[in-house]
Amino acid sequence: MVDYGVRFNFISCDRERVLSLPPDVRQWLPPQHLCGKVLAAVQKLDLSAFLAGYRADGQGHAAYPPDVVLSLVLYCYSKGIRSSRRIEAACLDDVGCRIIAANQQIDHATIARFLRRHRHRLESLFLQVLALCGRRGMVDLSAVAVDGSPMHANAARSSNRTLQQLEAVVADGEARIARSMTGLAPDTTTASAQPAGLRRVGRNELSWGPLARLGDRIARARTARDNLYERALPSSGEIQLKVEAAERMVARAEQRLAAVTAAHTTTLQAYARRTRQDQAVGRQRANGRPPVALHAKASVLRQRERLARAQAGLQNIRNPHPTPSPRTRASLTDPQSRLMLGKRGGYVQGYNVQIASTRNQLLLTIELQDNPSDMTALVPVVKRTQHNCAAAGIDGQVAAWLADSGYASAANFAALNDLPLFVSVTQEYRQTHSPHPPQPASVPAGQRDMAARLATPAGREFYARRSALVEPGFAQLFQRFGRHLHYRGATSVDAEIKLLGAVHNLNKLFRHDAKRPS
Repeated sequence: MVDYGVRFNFISCDRERVLSLPPDVRQWLPPQHLCGKVLAAVQKLDLSAFLAGYRADGQGHAAYPPDVVLSLVLYCYSKGIRSSRRIEAACLDDVGCRIIAANQQIDHATIARFLRRHRHRLESLFLQVLALCGRRGMVDLSAVAVDGSPMHANAARSSNRTLQQLEAVVADGEARIARSMTGLAPDTTTASAQPAGLRRVGRNELSWGPLARLGDRIARARTARDNLYERALPSSGEIQLKVEAAERMVARAEQRLAAVTAAHTTTLQAYARRTRQDQAVGRQRANGRPPVALHAKASVLRQRERLARAQAGLQNIRNPHPTPSPRTRASLTDPQSRLMLGKRGGYVQGYNVQIASTRNQLLLTIELQDNPSDMTALVPVVKRTQHNCAAAGIDGQVAAWLADSGYASAANFAALNDLPLFVSVTQEYRQTHSPHPPQPASVPAGQRDMAARLATPAGREFYARRSALVEPGFAQLFQRFGRHLHYRGATSVDAEIKLLGAVHNLNKLFRHDAKRPS
């Protein structure tokens, strides 16, 4: 330490003297520190579902208690630390982590395995935190706003492959494995003399590690290929609409065929009647050119062809055979992620994350949407929000459901016609700032009732609250956790965003309790 002598009036900071710290490590931090809040909150959670995954006979390798690891994860996530390796490092130099872990050095593999092992229980964690917020009176159901935003997947855009390229990856991988297995066959008698994990193939030695990675690559390519076919398949709602339209076309074709057949049958009957009358008076046949037979009538044949085409089209719609476009792509790294438009322009490889937010950006729902478009997400998010509120013991009905024009569709309005829904049917600026909202006559027929509802003073007042309810919620999520996901696959990513939502609401709860008078 530098000796400044007596010329300067500095506070003494002598690191060489013996420091006297409180013997209780919990006294190193103030009572209102985040560490204590997390520990108190976890004590109120029901962790019986987490305990169900452990042996209750005292046998096996000792494990860290679930409440300790969960508290450590919630504490570090609240500080924006999501990497298991960074959490392990924090257990060394973060006093809060030392208090939570009781001065144990929990390694990153244990943390990662804990999250992977209990990922199916993270939805119940989100609901329990939401229930805590509900008991504090934080849930305001006067208005709930729905919105979506892409989050970057743990995959690069360059990992996308077309259907033809995916087929080539599968074929090449299967051929390489077949060649390897063929080369292994003659060496089975000397397998015991080979090193563990290695088999000789001709002049080369093939390790089972690369072979396993090749098998994993083939499996991911097959999954990506199947996803392309599934995405080419229309949704059940689209199929129903197309079936109804095709049935109407078949009905019209049948009516036209029946009308043409009846008209020509009448003509044939009239000619036959005149022929009989003329023959009765001695004539050979009726005057005029005889009509052609019914099976040869051109108009009847045309209508039969139209009916056959309509029936074939109906059959194809009822039994669709998806044919992906040659330009469609799927990721070889994370086959369930999608290319979608980013909020800042350009395309991102990611997932469409949907939230339903109420006052103070409290999340009632955070869901993963497979489709890059928000239009198909409104009904599932609303239904999930209703389920979450019921499961969390939150009573009452939502007074207004708010969403922007990305959710506007006649199918959504018909499915939620019993709810107080306010969805913009025009551009956001025009809906919120223009003194002249869009008139019902200027919007599609299926959206005119919604346009009329939004044109009322009450509708404009409700919709004006939308952006303040939901858009800061995404901003807060991205500020704390970033825009990048750490896991791959829809199941793992869904569990990850459930954990992010639980941490977000937990910090809302801490802030609410801090404002309450003591």
